Amino acid sequence: MKKEAALTQSEWILKEVNGLPLVFSPLLSRFSELRHAFSTRLGGETKPPMDSFNVGRLVSSSTCRVDLMKNRSKLCCALGLNPETLVVPDMSHSDVVLFVEEYRHARPKADGIATATKGLPVLLTFADCVPIIIFDPVKHVVAILHAGWRGTASNIAAQGVRLLSKHGSRVDNLAAAIGPAIGSCCYPTGLEAASQLLASLVEGHALNGDPQALMSTIKKGSLEEFFLIKDDRFHPDLKAINALQLFKAGVKHVDVTNLCTSCKPDLFYSHRFSEGKAGRQAAVACLN
Repeated sequence: MKKEAALTQSEWILKEVNGLPLVFSPLLSRFSELRHAFSTRLGGETKPPMDSFNVGRLVSSSTCRVDLMKNRSKLCCALGLNPETLVVPDMSHSDVVLFVEEYRHARPKADGIATATKGLPVLLTFADCVPIIIFDPVKHVVAILHAGWRGTASNIAAQGVRLLSKHGSRVDNLAAAIGPAIGSCCYPTGLEAASQLLASLVEGHALNGDPQALMSTIKKGSLEEFFLIKDDRFHPDLKAINALQLFKAGVKHVDVTNLCTSCKPDLFYSHRFSEGKAGRQAAVACLN
């Protein structure tokens, strides 16, 4: 049942908010205590090739930084958030998730940020990696996680759940949303990535470079839909793998979007599609 639920994707809400195109999780949109959004590449001032709503990637240009900060401010203002207290971590594809109680000028070094502070907006940036928002509507705590393949292999989703549990959340109260990211349709990987991702789901899986052994383990675990094979290469479904990790950690409600960033380069930045020339979109959340 968990596997079926992890593979289930839904149509998400794309709408303009104060003239800015944003994507919303239907599940998280039910909660009035939370403001959240996933931005697109549309509606900003960034110049090509990162046009036009880059909120995360800096290049060697002062103009780029000015545009980036303007775009972040525009996103916050569209959602009624204070851009002056925006928490944006310094990410490194780790499994580190930190709890933040107040705004500080220094950027926390983490790939996940959680907070129980009302009015403190949290923003993480993405361009194919998986954005995850976890919300506790009972304890009023929210976390945003950045899960590339390394973060996914390190089970950062479960790390986020454990951190919220340490701060008083009951796991069965949590609701999670997995936002726009690259799909298995567009994500061929090497054996190292596929093997490490499989190890995050199968206890005792031995990391090795043998594709036949890898395929055998996938079949034994009935995980073929999580690791599609196309053109003799593994295509892991990062969104589904993170969803399964959340279900295994005890989360009962997980909303997975059907939006693939690489399939929709007109709407989202995609590192793969642009061959590394992409800007960054955001996942942002704030407690009311």
